[in-house]
Amino acid sequence: MKKNILIILLLFMQNYSFTQKYVAFARVDDNWSLISLQGEKVINKEFSHVYSPSCDYWSPSPSACIIHLPNDNVFRFKENNRYGYIDIKGNIIIKPQFIRAEDFHEGFAVAGNIRSLGYINKSGNWIIDEIFDEAYEFSEGLALVKYKSKWNFVDTNGVFLFKDGINNAFLFRDGIARACVNSKWGLINKKGQWIVFPNYENLKKISEGKIAFSEKNKWGFIDISGDTISPALFDDINDFSNGMAAVKKNGKWGFIDNTGKLVVDCKYDKIRDFAEDVAVVFKNKISGIIDKNGNTVGSYNYADIKSCKNGFLRIRMNDLWGYLKNDGSVFIEPKYTGVEDFSEGFARVKSGNQWIFIDTNGIIQFEKLFDSAHDFINGFARIKIREKWGLINNKGEIVIKPLYNNISDVFIL
Repeated sequence: MKKNILIILLLFMQNYSFTQKYVAFARVDDNWSLISLQGEKVINKEFSHVYSPSCDYWSPSPSACIIHLPNDNVFRFKENNRYGYIDIKGNIIIKPQFIRAEDFHEGFAVAGNIRSLGYINKSGNWIIDEIFDEAYEFSEGLALVKYKSKWNFVDTNGVFLFKDGINNAFLFRDGIARACVNSKWGLINKKGQWIVFPNYENLKKISEGKIAFSEKNKWGFIDISGDTISPALFDDINDFSNGMAAVKKNGKWGFIDNTGKLVVDCKYDKIRDFAEDVAVVFKNKISGIIDKNGNTVGSYNYADIKSCKNGFLRIRMNDLWGYLKNDGSVFIEPKYTGVEDFSEGFARVKSGNQWIFIDTNGIIQFEKLFDSAHDFINGFARIKIREKWGLINNKGEIVIKPLYNNISDVFIL
């Protein structure tokens, strides 16, 4: 029986991986095409602009044909100042007709005019008519909307969460949303019930089950039940990160732990949030690294240290860059003109005017120099040689020759 289940699972995995398709947008002259890693067009349509929230690849003219990277397996595009949608085969599923339209989330998208918005499904049918002054994406089955000058939440049947609306709110995350009535903030559940009554001047976003609140221009923390973790004693406060939160008092920064205890005194001029059990701190223009007890992790006199990612911190001295490990030991002394964080086991470093890749042992990989390069994403990295862009895989092999004026990151259809 177990053997049969294993065989079925292996067949499913093989079939799943076979159906995955790695693609990227590539630009020739002023037009972008979606191509496979074999250089073949996936969509038989060209666009003058490719956009994603993390990277604006090309600045378009106001009437240019713009395509947004896919969400819910649907591409949003703009043509002649109207938005429409195409599927991953390039079929137009909703003709360009909307002055304003957003990406699909949970099967629905905001669409309509500038000040008259509703929601459509992937067939282009209205599930909620254009009645809203403002509208945001669906999150956990509810969307935040503004109707008749009041904020509210609405489900896919158009049913409002609050009868008379509220003053302000944020999207639901993990079944909880921040909401405001009569200029006071609290927390609600998806039934519209107050789980923390609106008694606070302000609430920051929920981080690690805790929320920063303000009271008489001072900041503290509560948990999602409303119990006080730390009273409002601080002039400023950051979200919790890695079990610690940065707090500011009398112009200096320190840290509290997740019980609200001040474990690192407020004595630093500037800080960076905890990441991988260490934090970067600055005092008298000198940077350093501390652990969660406030102990210094090594002694440093670097001009700058960036937060820890994937076990490494970037360091700068005399305009040169290197790395520390998160235990404080020197990994690579500052010798490069630029370094980036590690991604998928590799980091980009700049030697003179060219970029190379190193691995987590600091060894130069691929024996190739690039005029420009980007991080590995989904196993591939964008590289530039002699003003043209292509792609390499994580073995350093060129999978798309550098023939293009620009190329996007690889994503999976």
